[in-house]
Amino acid sequence: MVEVRINGKGPYAFILDTGASITVVDQKLARELSLDSAEGVRADSSSDGATPKIVTVNSLNLATATIGGFMAAVIPLSGFFKTDGAPHGVLSASSFRGCLVIFDYPGKRITIRKGALAAADSRTVFQYDDDAALPEIAIRIAGHETRVHLDTGSPSTLTLPRRFLTELPLKSQPKEAGTARLLGGSSPVSSAAVDGTLEIGSYKIEINEVRFSDERLGGELGPGNLGYEVLKDFVVTLDSKNRRVRLERI
Repeated sequence: MVEVRINGKGPYAFILDTGASITVVDQKLARELSLDSAEGVRADSSSDGATPKIVTVNSLNLATATIGGFMAAVIPLSGFFKTDGAPHGVLSASSFRGCLVIFDYPGKRITIRKGALAAADSRTVFQYDDDAALPEIAIRIAGHETRVHLDTGSPSTLTLPRRFLTELPLKSQPKEAGTARLLGGSSPVSSAAVDGTLEIGSYKIEINEVRFSDERLGGELGPGNLGYEVLKDFVVTLDSKNRRVRLERI
């Protein structure tokens, strides 16, 4: 969670998220700030057929970092957060092009500074494709290779599409673990212990359970995501301009 000012007003609590392809503003805050619709721009419909309104934000300030003249999606976020102190929006970490966005989980701090990551070595620095909507990294789980979104906004460990329930060796029977509430609808979630190690480049990580859910991004099935319960032991650096991610285990 970070505090931002929008068009000189605020501060407002936002989630800073590598798993957001576009910045999102809560519907109530968008009305309060009288954010203008972005002319000639139409968002893709989500999996439930809803089309979010797209607005123009003249300026957004996070500490001394400033983003100017960008578009954001307006969504009623209050329905997704039932606790006190719910965020007013989600700030895409990819907004800071030409800067490094550093999530230092062990040090409990976020740093934004100008710079670039070194070329990918597939050990600690990873490249993701130009057509990838979100930062992606390659992983191996129980000997199976796949790619997942690097998702600082996810509280879980590793989430994979449900097809992996029949592809991975399981140490326990799958159990229902609720429903994932997504901007485009919802998806049932199962969890199970996997008989094998999670490998990310040069790192080997023991995880107790994996979640399985067919979560969708823009109406298409996503590749899964890697969340907080794994990332909490790392310093995660995003270079959105060069489309690279670095993981450093502390």
